[in-house]
Amino acid sequence: MKTARFVLKIVAIAMAIAAVVCTIAAFWDQIMDLIDSIIDRVEERRAERCFQPSEFDDYDDDIM
Repeated sequence: MKTARFVLKIVAIAMAIAAVVCTIAAFWDQIMDLIDSIIDRVEERRAERCFQPSEFDDYDDDIM
């Protein structure tokens, strides 16, 4: 009886893994589109931070 339960548990785990793999394969394009959009957003935020004006840009040095 213990052997049958063990075998059934292994089969259930294998079926669950197969379901995950099939789901990933079926939605691969959508998953990659999501990852690409996340990467694009991160790159845009990094670019915005790089080109922000300095805190001292609003001072006029020519007055003195």
